[in-house]
Amino acid sequence: MTDLPTPTEPRRLFTALFPPEDVAKAIDAERQRWPGLPRRIYPVPERLHVTLQFFNRVDAPHERDWLDALSALRFEPFEISLTQADIWHVPSGTIAVLLPERTPELDALHDATSLLARQVGLPAATQGWRPHLTTLRQAQDTVPEPLAQPIRWTVRQVDLIWSDLKSKPPRYHRLGQFPAPNPRKEAKNG
Repeated sequence: MTDLPTPTEPRRLFTALFPPEDVAKAIDAERQRWPGLPRRIYPVPERLHVTLQFFNRVDAPHERDWLDALSALRFEPFEISLTQADIWHVPSGTIAVLLPERTPELDALHDATSLLARQVGLPAATQGWRPHLTTLRQAQDTVPEPLAQPIRWTVRQVDLIWSDLKSKPPRYHRLGQFPAPNPRKEAKNG
């Protein structure tokens, strides 16, 4: 993690699940098969993720509190499986997404991050969450093909990200990583 300046104004923050590099490349290869792929406006592989919580304007005190709260996050590693491609019409335009199977583990992790956010005063909702991985923006002419096979990875950590839209091009800055406890390490300490 790089040292970043203390925020002077609210920042766009989100918690997310990032696939490992080989899985991000598999996702990229999958979307390259789709007819109507735009020449631009798709996330680079290292920015592909499933969002757990997103807040458009988080001030510095709430950011610090959320970082502290997330250090208490506990979950077991689990498998996520992207099984379906879809087109969504959202306020910012048309996007192509990959949808994961809903599992108790994925829902529990979303609920846990919601609870931690609410504990520090952030307005996290627990209803209406639709887990997805955005693969393309401005995808109105894109026709996602069915996935050749599910794309899987093991979730081992949650990241807290600052989405810096003022940077050219926009950048993600990792503010914190919150790994699932290592069972062997926990057993030694217990």
